Amino acid sequence: MLSVLRSELKYWISYGDSLRLQEELHKLLLPDRYSENGFYRVRSLYFDSIGQKDYVEKLDGVERRKKIRMRIYDESAATVKLECKQKTGALQQKESLLIDREDAIRIIEGDYGRLLDRPEELAWRLYCDMTLGCYRPVVIIEYDRCAYLYGEYNTRITIDRHVRSSELELDLFDNSLPWINTIEDAVILEVKFNETLIEPIRKLLAKYHLTNVAVSKYGSGRPVLERYLV
Repeated sequence: MLSVLRSELKYWISYGDSLRLQEELHKLLLPDRYSENGFYRVRSLYFDSIGQKDYVEKLDGVERRKKIRMRIYDESAATVKLECKQKTGALQQKESLLIDREDAIRIIEGDYGRLLDRPEELAWRLYCDMTLGCYRPVVIIEYDRCAYLYGEYNTRITIDRHVRSSELELDLFDNSLPWINTIEDAVILEVKFNETLIEPIRKLLAKYHLTNVAVSKYGSGRPVLERYLV
């Protein structure tokens, strides 16, 4: 099981500025292993309770809240990340389990029993939360990402663009989903780090006069729910 606790800052940035920033980051930091050839696709299937508790708490700005999701980078993936991402103020904690494709499909279909076969405490927690809350798949979010790393303070900077969602078709492994573009003209910049953000990166970001915002790809990716149910 992987568990990470760190600060996370989010910003809107224009498409043009994102290209300029990417050039500068390429000189300063190392791309992550997925970004060696540029942008790569990230696809996440989010779960929510029968009463849409996690989505409503996001809208209400509840101080302590969570999201449960599965993540892949390719539809043919043999393994899937099952993640619980918890937010407390400015701090984020992400815990991950690596599960095989068969178990992922069973969980998507509502069979959480295989989680009880796992030794990790996170697996037991997810089983309890998802069973008691009647969690089911609610939306798939996909976007193109380029990520950069700096080892000190576990610093990670990501540039996400072309964010799209599917609320009506929820097959995580389908390569022809009916996408809705949820964020058209802007790019999301995320800056994650432990303890402190190093000065060279702080100075670089300051050049773009960015304002920290509470943007959520998950929140923006549910227009059908927002329009008709909330």
